[in-house]
Amino acid sequence: MINLRNASYRKRTQNNYSDEDKIAILQEYLTTDISMRQLCRKYHVNHSSVSRWMRIFGIGMPAQSPPQLNDMPKNQKTQENPVTKEILEARLRKLQSELNRERLKNLALTTMIEVAEEELHIDIRKKAGAKQ
Repeated sequence: MINLRNASYRKRTQNNYSDEDKIAILQEYLTTDISMRQLCRKYHVNHSSVSRWMRIFGIGMPAQSPPQLNDMPKNQKTQENPVTKEILEARLRKLQSELNRERLKNLALTTMIEVAEEELHIDIRKKAGAKQ
């Protein structure tokens, strides 16, 4: 096992930590107030490696405290009502009806263009290629 206190002085170029070392690093992260960024700098590892070790050893990420009201940006809305299944279903129905209405509108406009081009001999659609 490596001496974790001296590990911060050596730069690692390969992933050669033993399982005991990984667990010790994870334990330091979970039991102290050290941030993930500070931990990664201290042991010269990528944060994705630490996250992967946590998954491998079945350790969940520590619960972060929710942001305080004065820490939130002013333009961020606070969610007062939780989203329920009924609200989502109603929103889905509304969006589907808007989509159907827009499809009908598109069909009507396409039909009008086709009729104008056929009967009135008006070129409405832009031609592809060189300028006309």
